[in-house]
Amino acid sequence: MIHDEVIDPTINFAWFRFIGRTKLALTNKEVGRLTIREFNAEYQLYKDNFDFEMLLTATRTTYAKAKQNSQKAEEWL
Repeated sequence: MIHDEVIDPTINFAWFRFIGRTKLALTNKEVGRLTIREFNAEYQLYKDNFDFEMLLTATRTTYAKAKQNSQKAEEWL
């Protein structure tokens, strides 16, 4: 299979530092000590939590109500 799109293999460390500082609340030293795998795991947890909180905000639901709805859904199965 031939790919017309060229993928740039360089890593943008400024982006990693920016996300680590602004979204993950880490220091430059802490960001620098993370491996790419560790960084990606932390960033994925942040994104999942952010999405859940935005869902709660959009539906005007509390954590307690979300937990109750989750338990009801599990009982149904």
